[in-house]
Amino acid sequence: MPTQRFVLQHVTTASVLEYSKDQFVKHLERLEKVDPALFAAEFIAKGIPAIVTDAMHAWPAKDKWTPPYFRHEFGHLGAQLYDNLFGLQSIRPLGEYIDTYFDNHQDNPRGYYVRWYVKFKPLDFFWSDDVFQAIIADWSHPYFLPTTSYVVPFCKPPGTALAHKNPFPYKGIFISARGGRTRLHRDPFGTDAVLCQFYGSKRFTFYQPADDDKLRQGHSYVDPQNPDTHAFPNFIEAQPIYDDELKPGEILFIPSGWLHDVVSVSDSISITWNFAHAARRGPFIKEVCDSANNFDRDMLEFFFSAAGHKGLAPNEMARLAQSI
Repeated sequence: MPTQRFVLQHVTTASVLEYSKDQFVKHLERLEKVDPALFAAEFIAKGIPAIVTDAMHAWPAKDKWTPPYFRHEFGHLGAQLYDNLFGLQSIRPLGEYIDTYFDNHQDNPRGYYVRWYVKFKPLDFFWSDDVFQAIIADWSHPYFLPTTSYVVPFCKPPGTALAHKNPFPYKGIFISARGGRTRLHRDPFGTDAVLCQFYGSKRFTFYQPADDDKLRQGHSYVDPQNPDTHAFPNFIEAQPIYDDELKPGEILFIPSGWLHDVVSVSDSISITWNFAHAARRGPFIKEVCDSANNFDRDMLEFFFSAAGHKGLAPNEMARLAQSI
């Protein structure tokens, strides 16, 4: 199968850059013409990060979504302003954020970052559902991703779940001035993530799941740029596996368990969302059944309730995951 040979070649011949005397860090190879079934089997199921370069070529958003466009169309709307580790700082008009921090030719001094989320929990908040409805014709569900058999959002065949039309966990528009950063973290409940880059570039660093115990204590993560070696004494033993720059028109796939640190190297506009798919339901089942893992469980309840499954206990969520 020609497509299969192409994709596997790109995985096994990843270019290598010297990281230190005895450690190496890789760039992710760019993939194109990826068969969706192959992507599910070789990347989602096996938890392999990837960048796809040709999924956004026909999207109007690729050239349309610029800071002046968002300033003109949505600048009057309140947007969620976060610090570098998902701490909400304030709600400010989007136009005020762009006017203050964009085109400054210097790094965003506080790293403030607009994360404009679609509703993912039952909370009265400044959600961006209306904005996503207004831009629905500008982009579409990436061709290489599954359209059904999702655990979260729960979707069994023959139903479909499409990123540009349907709610997904943590689906949002990320608008960041240069220097904005999302510190090292891994995504919750065994979910994978997708990041579509429309404007500007982002630098990302990936650590493998096997190093989780060296980089995380409960819900606290080491800051690789300023590590607390007392709280994380084994941090020095962990080395990044991938370090690369996501450019406009590229889509990054982040499998569950991979810890990642992301910095906007220029003013940036992206869209992101998370999911758990039947191709790799194990991490979701493990984390949802862990009684100590109580972060954002109302997010899971929101999505299962939307599919008609209200008031589920963790073991019932796991049973539903197995049913797909």
